[in-house]
Parts: sequence; C-alpha cells; structure tokens
Amino acid sequence: MPMNDTMRKLLVEMKQALDAFLSSPAAFRVVKTISDDAATTSRVHAKTLFILDSSFNPPQVAHLSLATAALAASRTRYSLPHRLLLLFSTHNADKSPTPAAFEHRLAMMVLFAQDLSRKLSASGEHGQGDQDSVAIDVGLTTKPYYNDKSAEIDNLGTYPGSPRHIHLVGFDTFTRIFTAKYYTSHSPPLSALDSFFEKHGLRITVRPVDDGGEYATAEAQKGYWRGIRDGEMEHEGGKAAWAEEIEMVDAEDEAAGVSSTRIRNAVEKQDWSELGKLCTPSVAEYVKEQGLYLGDRSKSNLA
Repeated sequence: MPMNDTMRKLLVEMKQALDAFLSSPAAFRVVKTISDDAATTSRVHAKTLFILDSSFNPPQVAHLSLATAALAASRTRYSLPHRLLLLFSTHNADKSPTPAAFEHRLAMMVLFAQDLSRKLSASGEHGQGDQDSVAIDVGLTTKPYYNDKSAEIDNLGTYPGSPRHIHLVGFDTFTRIFTAKYYTSHSPPLSALDSFFEKHGLRITVRPVDDGGEYATAEAQKGYWRGIRDGEMEHEGGKAAWAEEIEMVDAEDEAAGVSSTRIRNAVEKQDWSELGKLCTPSVAEYVKEQGLYLGDRSKSNLA
C-alpha cells in the first residue's frame, strides 16, 4: 500500500534525524517537539521533566496510560510546569533492534506524541496554571541505562534550569533498574544510582496482570519498594532514602497491561479492529499502512 504524503515526509525526516544523530558524537538529542502552544516550546521553564523511555516497538495505549496518568498527577509532588520526553535508546541493554527499524519507531513516536497531545487538549487534564499545554519532545540517546541517560541530559543543558527528571516505568523495568549486574564497574554496584537519586526520581506503575510469578500481585510489587525503603539492598549499595524518590502507583486502567506481543499477534492476524484498541489512532494507521510486524509477508520501506 503506498504511503500517504504526510507519513512519507515524516519517515524521511526521522530517517535523516536518525542518521545525523548516529553519525555524530552526541549521546542525546531532541529530534522533534510537539506542542499546541508556542509558549511551551521553550525548554527554559520546565521544572519537572517526565521521561517515558521505551523501545516503542510500537508505541501503544500502555505508554499513553503511563503518560496521561503522570501528567494528571498531584501538582504538589511534581513541580509545575511539566514537560514530557519520549526517549528511545539506540543501545538498549536488553532488547534487539528488531523487528521495526529505528526510523519507523521514531516516526511512530512522533505520531504517538501528536495523538497524546490531542487527547490532553480534549480532556483538559493537563492544565498548568498559565501554561495551556504540555510540550512533548521526541529524543534519541545512545545510553542504555537510566542513570546515564539522565546524567547526559543534565550535562548537555538541553533543558535549562535543570528540571527534575521523573522516569515513568512499569514494575518490570523498576526491578531491572535495581539489578546489580548492570553496574559491575561500580563497587558496590548499586552505588551507580547515587547521583541519579540525588536529583531525580521514578514513578512506578504497578503491573496489573497476574501472571503467577514472584511479583504477581500489586501487594508483592509494592513489597519490592518496601524492601528498598527498609534497607534490604544496602549490601549492594542501594540506599533506603531512595525510596522517598520513588512513587508507586496502581494502574488506572487495563491499558497499562497491554504488551507489544499482543499488538504483534493482532497484526499477524490482520485484526485491525484489535490493533485500533491497542495503539493510538495514528500509530495504528501507520502500522497497518507500512505492514510493520508482518514478518516476511510484507517488507517496510520508504516507497
């Protein structure tokens, strides 16, 4: 199916942005900003930078749920004005670069940001006093770990005023952040997170799906946070005080449990109605039009 002109231009733009980033020495770069208010395009005023860091393979309603819930959260915990960064790492520590090419993921991130911006505008949940909207940035990084990503953003001064970073993550990612094997160059290993928690924090959404595992229930997942608070990780360099910089929240809807596997299964069956429930409208249209996640039956390209 031929690509419409808007999507063609977006994909070409993101391919060029990706190539320029990968050929540069930069470790972080904002490649696109979505905002319906010109005043919010300035990065100077943000006091809280929510960071939704994912493989976006593809962007989905689970990402939408994490973002909208955070942006509607208590204004007393997260200082206004808010800004959102959708961040993609070209060197993910755990995941391979397949099946969707990086330029497609960037294009889908932009479409997702546009859908999210429209949803926030329609709901009015994003009111920020004299700020009428939340600017959404789409960014790239070469850093695989959360502490290094935030450090690089701070060092570059992309957001003047040094806003507090709040990474929006699910419970499984939360446990990976506190896995010692990722920080073998530090002794003790979790001391690598010291500088991160001095300035920044995490907002953890409890996994709503009961899979029968060790942390199958919400109470068990919250118990993991309590273990940090009670000093159970101090032998690995984790500090009990860090628990104060970690907010644990329940999933607000079933969307938070949607997985990429479920989306790819819907695509394989060409169940476009199901796809439309699992992805935002523009992303679902892009996935269908580009034939993404169809394996060898359909090859995606710039044509």
